[in-house]
Amino acid sequence: MVDGHGSTGVGIESSLSSGSADIKDVDSEKIQTHNIVVKSKTNADTVDLRRSSASTSNSFNYQYLPSGDYVVDRNKPKTFLNRDDLEKVTDSEVFPQKRLFSFFYSKKMPVVPANDDERKDLPLLRANIISKIFIWWVVSIVKVGYKRTIQPNDLFKMDERLSINNIYTRFEKILNSYVEKHRAIYRENHPEVTEEEVHKNTTLPRFTVAKTLMFTFKVEYFISIVFAVLSNCASGLLPLVTKRLITFVGKKALFPELHVNAGVGYAIGSCAMMVCNGILFNQFFLSSQLTGAQVKALLTKAILNKIFKADGYTRHKFPNGEITSYVTTDLARVEFALSFQPFIAGFPASLAICITLLIINLGPIALVGVGVFFAVFFVSFFIFKQILNLRVVSLKFTDARVTAMREVLNNMKMVKFYSWEDAYEKNITEIRTKEIKYVRQLQYIRNGIVALSFSLTSIASLVTFLCMYKVNHAGRTPANVFSSLSLFQVLSLQMFFFPIAVSTSIDMFLGLDRIQNLLQSSEMYDSFYQNEMKTLPPLDESIAIKMNDASFIWPDYEKMDKEEALKNPEKDTKGKKKDNRKNAAGDSKNFTNDKNSENSIVDLEKTAFTGFTNLNFEIKKGEFVMITGPIGTGKTSLLNSFAGFMEKTSGTIQINGDLLMGGYPWIQNATVRDNIIFGSPYEEDKYKEVLRACSLESDLDILPAGDKTEIGERGITLSGGQKARINLARCVYKEKDIYLLDDVLSAVDSRVGKHIMDECLTKLIGNKTRLLATHQLSLIDKASRIIVLGNDGSVEIGDVQYMKETNKTLKVLLENTNQAEEEEEEEERMLEEEMIETKEREIKDLDILEKTLSRKDVDENINGRTIEKEERAVNSIKLSIYKEYLKAGLNKWGFIILPLYLILVVATTFSSLFSSVWLSYWTENKFENRSESFYMGLYSFFVFGAYIFMTSQFTILCYIGIGASKNLNIQALKRIIHTPMSFMDTTPIGRILNRFTKDTDSLDNELIENVRLTVSQFANIVGVCVMCIVYLPWFAIAVPFLVFIFVFIQNHYQSAGREIKRLEAIQRSFVYNNFNEILGGMDTIKFYKSEERYIAKSDYLIDKMNEAGYLTVCVQRWVAILVDMIAVAFALIITLLCVTRQFHISASSVGVLLTYVLQLPGLFNTLLRAVSQVENDMNSTERLVSYATDLPLEAQYHKPETAPPESWPEEGTIKFENVDFAYRPGLPIVLKNINLQINGTEKIGICGRTGAGKSTIMTALYRLNELTSGSILIDDVDINKLGLHELRKKLAIIPQDPVLFRGDIRKNLDPFHERTDEELWDVLVRGGAIAPEDLAETKAQHITEDGTSADLHKFHLDKVVEEDGANFSLGERQILALTRALVRNTKILILDEATSSVDYETDRKIQERIATAFSHCTILCIAHRLKTILNYDRILVLEHGEVAEFDTPMNLFKDETTIFHNMCKKSDITIDDFSDL
Repeated sequence: MVDGHGSTGVGIESSLSSGSADIKDVDSEKIQTHNIVVKSKTNADTVDLRRSSASTSNSFNYQYLPSGDYVVDRNKPKTFLNRDDLEKVTDSEVFPQKRLFSFFYSKKMPVVPANDDERKDLPLLRANIISKIFIWWVVSIVKVGYKRTIQPNDLFKMDERLSINNIYTRFEKILNSYVEKHRAIYRENHPEVTEEEVHKNTTLPRFTVAKTLMFTFKVEYFISIVFAVLSNCASGLLPLVTKRLITFVGKKALFPELHVNAGVGYAIGSCAMMVCNGILFNQFFLSSQLTGAQVKALLTKAILNKIFKADGYTRHKFPNGEITSYVTTDLARVEFALSFQPFIAGFPASLAICITLLIINLGPIALVGVGVFFAVFFVSFFIFKQILNLRVVSLKFTDARVTAMREVLNNMKMVKFYSWEDAYEKNITEIRTKEIKYVRQLQYIRNGIVALSFSLTSIASLVTFLCMYKVNHAGRTPANVFSSLSLFQVLSLQMFFFPIAVSTSIDMFLGLDRIQNLLQSSEMYDSFYQNEMKTLPPLDESIAIKMNDASFIWPDYEKMDKEEALKNPEKDTKGKKKDNRKNAAGDSKNFTNDKNSENSIVDLEKTAFTGFTNLNFEIKKGEFVMITGPIGTGKTSLLNSFAGFMEKTSGTIQINGDLLMGGYPWIQNATVRDNIIFGSPYEEDKYKEVLRACSLESDLDILPAGDKTEIGERGITLSGGQKARINLARCVYKEKDIYLLDDVLSAVDSRVGKHIMDECLTKLIGNKTRLLATHQLSLIDKASRIIVLGNDGSVEIGDVQYMKETNKTLKVLLENTNQAEEEEEEEERMLEEEMIETKEREIKDLDILEKTLSRKDVDENINGRTIEKEERAVNSIKLSIYKEYLKAGLNKWGFIILPLYLILVVATTFSSLFSSVWLSYWTENKFENRSESFYMGLYSFFVFGAYIFMTSQFTILCYIGIGASKNLNIQALKRIIHTPMSFMDTTPIGRILNRFTKDTDSLDNELIENVRLTVSQFANIVGVCVMCIVYLPWFAIAVPFLVFIFVFIQNHYQSAGREIKRLEAIQRSFVYNNFNEILGGMDTIKFYKSEERYIAKSDYLIDKMNEAGYLTVCVQRWVAILVDMIAVAFALIITLLCVTRQFHISASSVGVLLTYVLQLPGLFNTLLRAVSQVENDMNSTERLVSYATDLPLEAQYHKPETAPPESWPEEGTIKFENVDFAYRPGLPIVLKNINLQINGTEKIGICGRTGAGKSTIMTALYRLNELTSGSILIDDVDINKLGLHELRKKLAIIPQDPVLFRGDIRKNLDPFHERTDEELWDVLVRGGAIAPEDLAETKAQHITEDGTSADLHKFHLDKVVEEDGANFSLGERQILALTRALVRNTKILILDEATSSVDYETDRKIQERIATAFSHCTILCIAHRLKTILNYDRILVLEHGEVAEFDTPMNLFKDETTIFHNMCKKSDITIDDFSDL
């Protein structure tokens, strides 16, 4: 990992800048303008983009940096997007829709706009005033959605004023003003400190980011608040009109001849107020929801910008899993919370109006009811504190779960090899169970609050009217009572939304607090030498790099953790033991050992590399300098020191020219061409020359679509050698003066290495300055000079011949090299070709990979696509999804729980409505012979009965929802962990993580609340309709028409709203995939100074997401206003029927009707919003259900009935009987009629020509795919009859790319605590990690008092391992992989090219350890270097998937007709090599 230096405390300012390659930093005269001429061609390359000075009508002007890269222009996506990025985000299939009212429309399908020029701008800020008020401008997109599925290009084009770049600029300016303000305060209080200390030590007050957001969106939020206040005022004043209406009806009953004019006026007036209330409410909600979407977008950008600027310590404190959780879960909660914030501002106005009118209606006694509200209000605040604590605890478990999921998904193949599925599943399930425990408690408490809010009207009115019985009996008229009841309902509605606003605010402030901690964490300065060089005398023109007494270190992050904990004891330092990070290529960097100690050689061999001291040398322009040394001595660190990514503590360094470091071969999920040109213009001649020089032409011939073949995520479709060469090609395609190359030859064979050396390093860039860190010394004579790093921390530079004669370290390295360098060439070539062929087979095989998920597209033969499209469901959610959800939530108790739930819903609705009916009976004294206590008792029964029933109903719903969320998540985990590797290789990690983050969070929190709202509001509406029909039978005539209109509107809304929401989910996954890819390739992006390009790409994807997101909100508000109109029509009919007295009902009955009828707009709106949200959240359920039920699975994992004894296998014999093997049914047979008998403890070397099937033997043994026919027996047990767990746990493998997990060495050797410490110490010694004589001393070491492990032996059990094993070199990781295999203590060991990427000395040592430590094992070694298997018992030579030869090495070698003999001959192996063994 590239780590920074010169950390700054408040690091927001620079993280907000666009990137290091900003045009403003480039002198204008250095920017070149060219024209891209588009020419049609007849061959496969349909577009030839050439840079030319000629201007034509088809030319587009682009600007270039001196390096030849595009200057990023946000108006020209070509400057920051890959070739197929645009296609991915705009591509979707068109499906005609068959709707309920399709007969109203013509059959002509609307045309999809082809490009942005044909798309309309978003009318949100451009529409006329009427269209804005009623949001009528969305009708055009709704019509399109009613005829066919909406496509990304159907959406309105982003308005520049709402674009992420625009809103982020506002945010940046305000936040920087806070940063500068607090830096100034720190300077004033500490006048003696340096500017660097000001940056490092300044911290921002809590909630600074929240205040910044408030001022960034002050206009939008002010509008929301104004609308919220006006809406609340309208709802509060409505009962004033209804009181007059009830009074009029009472008079009309007494005086039938009374004119209805006034009554009609009151009826129309009340409905007009309802219309105003509906428009104001929806306009406020529109503004607040859009603000929420904008905040989510800009904080995503802020976090991404920060990570680009973050130093190593920040990357250490905030691992990728945690950052992913911020962007997915936390920002979703922030967005949701902002929708409800204006309720808090609107609350006081509504409260004041209601209290005033209540006192007018009922007198001072009304304050008793108001007191009940306030009592509940203050109790709620204490409860919210408990909710806050529960949310904080649950968030910790959420972070832990997401981190664990990332670890599993990124290392799935290792999990399968080591049969760790059960252990990881158990671990994650336990975390999920603990998380759900707190989520359930939180939801239960929230249930009680919500039920109390719903019942508060009845409880407050009960208390008030009971008091009135004694105090103000005369004031209990129908008009006073029922208008007061309406006022209590208005207060209740406020009390319902107010807790939601407060509780979501808690979630929001917690999330913003976490994000602020990230944004103000330390950053890395620009390369330190840039400012320093300005003060130094200019370098001689012939010198490229000069170091003078320069010392460099890697910071000790554990120590920094402790210092921060002491400085800020109140802050949570996460309690994690963490070690120093290192660069991606593999050099350790913790800073503890003293290089000048007399025992430095021993110390460095035992402890990790920490830095360099007093480096003095010059590198001349055009020189080719090789850097070499044993593993872990700092080869990559030296390159980092040149590049400015390692902290300099003293001395000077000067660079003369433009420098590029090509580090670890990070491969992005794009085409081969896009990976090579990496943002530069495509120049055909130059590109072809780079391919030739990097030996990539033959590889491209094999790939399905040549250089347009898409490389899967993490480079899954490429061999190690191909990745290394693409990485090199990317590097040399750039125009630079100085190239720093890190081990680019490690994964390529001798023949290819020689070609690269001759054609690329010495010819193509032969006139450039080149520094190559490598352990491949066979081509050392090509170098001008060589730098040798010793185990004692020494750094020597000199001519090659001189160093060969004088440097002891180099002599030892060369001795091992000379023994092995010649013999590997033929075998390496064959290995490389086989890997290419195998990958080709896998790519071509993707099209027959049967998926049972939603519609997918894999098109290899035409466009080389490997990664499958994000699935997009169309039309409504299937009934089966609801069934699966209920099944997951109910388990076996559905037959009891569902009927009970429905009974409780009916009981709740009846009790709630009939309490008001009973109040009307009491008011008019309907039963004259009954006492007041009779009325009071039954009224109390209905009020409290409604609360009890409602709480019970909500609790049952919570039980179902939480159970479903937990079970579906765990089922999806079980299935994903047992899915074949083919699925993992074709599905982006970000897409899978989305199921376990955002989708799971929706089920945990949002879905339950929305279902609760849907059921309760629907039941209320049905109850009100029934009550209206009972009182006013004529109203039944209007119901079907109103239902028809409602269904008509809802059907149109769903056709568009649902599809737009799904598009938003897909576009969001592109944002997350890009975010995850950037996190993985951060070092490479920094090396190539491509930050601005990736930020521009992220901005583009965020804008695409917001195009759908903004429209989703607008369509929701549009339909809400329409539904309001229906509800008002409903209310108008009822009020007119009451006023005209078509039915003779009392004033009390009119009061009851109006009390509920005037609620209908709110009920309809809430219902529609809840139904829409339920369907949106059910999209999350649909995706989770598809993972929980439909993912393909491997063979049965556990088969207890066929499990062999625990001691199996005792001998380790392996027998292949007539084995035929194909990678999948329908594909060609790869292994044909294999018959082998391998005896126990035999050492078998496996070799063969191209495509012979060497690696397939391992695949068959591990049953990563099943046999076509035949059987494999281990100790006479047929492995096909065993469960995968029973088989794999008895095998051990040392893979080519060793994987380490975050934690410590103990966790990496024994992640699930199945071995004692003594056993682990023993295997560390047997594996060669710790010398036997050092064991006692190492065991006596302990973590220091300050909590760091820096002074421990590098392989101490408590030594911290960073993410991906970043603080261990490749050789050290390989040793730990060997030790891990020893821990398993199996009888069968498989070596899969286990030493292909380490130097010859490490290879020799590992082979020696294998020979001794695994002497009791049967070993199958897929040979990387032929010489390593000459001492094996027998050699298996495969030819075209068949056994060609199987005999002892000597017998095969003596027979000159054998393939093995010819391979040895080509590798210059003689009879003497056998005698040396």
